[in-house]
Amino acid sequence: MMGRLAPVGSTEGHLGVNERRHLTIDGCDSVELVEVFGAPVWVISEHAIRGNVARLREAFSRLHARTRVVYASKANPEPAVVRVAHDAGAWVDAVTMGHLRLLERAGVPPSAIVLNGNAKTDEELRWALEHRVAYVNADSPAEVETLARLQAPDAQPIAVCLRVATDPSRHTADDPAFAADELGSKFGMTEADVLEAARIVHDHPGLEFAGVHNHVGFPAYGIPYSAELDLRRHERAATQTAELAARLRAEGFPLRTVNLGGGFRVPKLHGFGPGGITDIPSVEAYAETIGGVLRKNALEDVELLLEAGGYVVADAVVLLATVLQRKAALHGGDDWIFVRDTSAYHFVRALMYGFRHHVVAASRMNEEPVERVRLAGPVCTDDSLAEGVLLPVLGSGDVVAVLDQGAYCESVTSDYCAIPIPAAVLASNGRAEITRRRESVEDAAARFELPSWLAPPE
Repeated sequence: MMGRLAPVGSTEGHLGVNERRHLTIDGCDSVELVEVFGAPVWVISEHAIRGNVARLREAFSRLHARTRVVYASKANPEPAVVRVAHDAGAWVDAVTMGHLRLLERAGVPPSAIVLNGNAKTDEELRWALEHRVAYVNADSPAEVETLARLQAPDAQPIAVCLRVATDPSRHTADDPAFAADELGSKFGMTEADVLEAARIVHDHPGLEFAGVHNHVGFPAYGIPYSAELDLRRHERAATQTAELAARLRAEGFPLRTVNLGGGFRVPKLHGFGPGGITDIPSVEAYAETIGGVLRKNALEDVELLLEAGGYVVADAVVLLATVLQRKAALHGGDDWIFVRDTSAYHFVRALMYGFRHHVVAASRMNEEPVERVRLAGPVCTDDSLAEGVLLPVLGSGDVVAVLDQGAYCESVTSDYCAIPIPAAVLASNGRAEITRRRESVEDAAARFELPSWLAPPE
């Protein structure tokens, strides 16, 4: 049974509790998952990914009939995750050649790929042109000129969208922190540059101007955040993009697409994101806000693309880890629970932004939380997985679950202190199989070489 867990039942939601009082993930017993696959291990719920894609598409389609979800693979480019999202009806975006190779491995056809990124190489652009991706989102006038150089005039035209930089002046008066953040952004073009780039694309017989692109992202990193601010930021960026799209159409450019990026998240009562945010807009609120902007600018006929990463996968993955030992606080405060071979450097945004991931006692779901503890790993610096978390009394071998690990955890993981990268498995209706093999200590060491003059004597 190594590397595989046989079906044991079904589930209606991707998280639950079974008769053994263990946490279940898409119908799989979390303790059994650890017994079969080891720990730490990321457990990906197919059920959750499919449900999130469907909810996002349905919410926006009610307000804008021609809506297409594009899974932003930078959030988690695991081929299994990409494949599930695509099977659920989403296109997929890529930012690098590495992403394109992972999408190939996942079996995503080029016709369902959107190529993004602010610094695309000739190799990446040639791949996009030769394989005929759905759209190339061009980020600068220089990139448009490169596309025009690489694409033969007699080639079948490739669709190009132009990314407009968010205009800080639209936010300065009452949202100065967001305006300052956008002022330093490396993404997109000024509106004047978009107009010039549109002419270059339009005049090249091998390129087709298709529309405009903007991406706000999840605007909660290092600046004030609330649901109201979030919606206001998305509304203003969408308004800027829609007004530019309408202007381009009025000047005679054919317009069939408006891509408004992503940045949406699934609200969680236990908190999510920097500081553990609980006040996150619903997907319906995002849809009403953005759909209203498109209607106001008479863009009901264009296809709306949504590049959603975090919304699709953030809550679909759980990191399972086992308790190694306890340690009493040396100078007061909460006691420590140390977990085996697990570090917050496996999901480094916890350290970069104070990103909160809720923790539960997966092997003791029937017990009331009775003590406040800190969870950490073996790294020789601060690597807190969670602080001030209420849990039952845990002992060596107990399984803990770190929730909401789907977005920007596995994709930006680190093997700091040579702690191997965890494995990953896909769980689906009570069955599970390996999707990423566990790295070993030997793997971590084997990447390095000594120069010949430093080699130890034989």
